[in-house]
Amino acid sequence: MTERSDHRTGDDTVPVIPYDTFEAANLFLATGRTLEEVLPLIGLSAVEWTRLREAYRWFPTALGDGDRRDYFKGLDDAAICRLVLPPRWRLQEGDEADLRTTWHIREAVRRNPCIGPFAGCRWPYVFIAVHPEATLCCYTHDGKTVYFDGKPLTDRRGERIDVDAPGFRAVEGRWLADRHHVYGQGQYGANRTFYWYVVEGADATTFEALNLRYARDARQAYYITGKAIRTKSPEAFEIVPELRLNYRDGTRDPLHDTSVLARDREAVYFYGTRLKNARPDSFRVIGHGYATDGTTVWFLDRKKVVENADAATFTIPGPGEPHIAGRHGGSCVTDRHRPYVEGEPCDPLQWIEDWRRFFEARSDLKGWWWHELA
Repeated sequence: MTERSDHRTGDDTVPVIPYDTFEAANLFLATGRTLEEVLPLIGLSAVEWTRLREAYRWFPTALGDGDRRDYFKGLDDAAICRLVLPPRWRLQEGDEADLRTTWHIREAVRRNPCIGPFAGCRWPYVFIAVHPEATLCCYTHDGKTVYFDGKPLTDRRGERIDVDAPGFRAVEGRWLADRHHVYGQGQYGANRTFYWYVVEGADATTFEALNLRYARDARQAYYITGKAIRTKSPEAFEIVPELRLNYRDGTRDPLHDTSVLARDREAVYFYGTRLKNARPDSFRVIGHGYATDGTTVWFLDRKKVVENADAATFTIPGPGEPHIAGRHGGSCVTDRHRPYVEGEPCDPLQWIEDWRRFFEARSDLKGWWWHELA
């Protein structure tokens, strides 16, 4: 029994299968099974599967709304749930009819995809982990091969790498391991082509992922491109959080997992490379791509020192203060001597009116460039 039904959409019909059946089919296809093996069990042709997959795959996310609405010809979430949740799932009294709540079904099927038309299958399948950044992608194995998004792991040249599938595990983030090696997951290109590599010299027993980009062991530290960082103080190696200034809700959000900055006792590292002359003990990110160690200011987005900036007074207008936009993009910042846009000094005379609201709101500031000119 395929559990397939047909839903009329105007003058046409589209196939409908239970959502958990779709997830099970998707997982088996991503773990070495072929369309010829899987599709007959769910009663779909390859063309029907391709279209249905684009509608179903986005259910637990806020994405893909257009594909879903087009497929179901405008049905709301409640009506779609009534079509795709049975026979094993249904909305309970008081449940919100929101397809994003189906994430728990996806998680349940990842643990056991042998349901419905797949109940009698003995296809080998083990779920390993989801990818921390690629919404729909996960690692699985069939006892012999580790797959990511349906394909065996490959190196940067596209050649398959040999990993120990039964012992393969996610350490954390983009760092993984088996019984023999530690692996990093790199990516390149506008389309984010993924690849994997052995982290040479890594001590698996003390290896620790710090975030999506940095890791360390008892001997040294590592950056996700495959770079070994010869730190003299690996025990002190840590992430320097980046900072997101959110003017909509007034928050200052430290970004730890995605930060490209780290430090030890001797240096600050930016994309895995030493940031020249940066003092690690006082280094901090202050927003809009700027950082300081109390003596020097950097505009990190362009990997440059902000020449002649006064670090002691360098100010980023934050949430709750007037935000000054650059005239050709970016944000405008200031110290007591002049304003800056994207790390470049600006002529104070040309920015008097732009900064008026800020300095009138900051009555605690006295004797800055604006006061002298305004």
